[in-house]
Amino acid sequence: MSTTPTKPKAKTPVAKTVILFGLDKDRKPRAARFTGENEALLARAAATMGLRLAVPASKKHFEIVNKLPAGRIHASGTGLVPAVDQQLYDQINSLVGGDPGTISTSLPKSLAQLAPGHLVLAQATVDDGWWPAIIAKRTNDTLTLKWRDYPSEPEIVRPVRSVALLTID
Repeated sequence: MSTTPTKPKAKTPVAKTVILFGLDKDRKPRAARFTGENEALLARAAATMGLRLAVPASKKHFEIVNKLPAGRIHASGTGLVPAVDQQLYDQINSLVGGDPGTISTSLPKSLAQLAPGHLVLAQATVDDGWWPAIIAKRTNDTLTLKWRDYPSEPEIVRPVRSVALLTID
């Protein structure tokens, strides 16, 4: 037995993996995995391209996510999130839960322009923070919303004035 004290090994932080996935304008499946990338930049790219974000959490998730091509954050257009096999896309969709429908890539400039398919920020509760949501239906000044990253959650209804617009500026 050694009398020399040993330092415990410092745990190396594990880089977070995020996937971007969705259908392009031609309804072709696209998906990619990003590890250790700027999440705000990925969220912005997802909003611009009408894609969904997901964070794998279990071994089962990573078995599927590791089949995805690595995304290229500095690529533009389809190079950022390449096309994938429909079967692989369906597996990802089933893990995340459902399909929220088509997400518009255009961002409205005012609350008056809000329509189904637009991406906005909304709150489930005041204490819960703001989350990306897709407008499923608009009736006068009332919006029916579906959570973009949690499509298996029930729809919520909110007044138009209670959501926040996304901007590229």
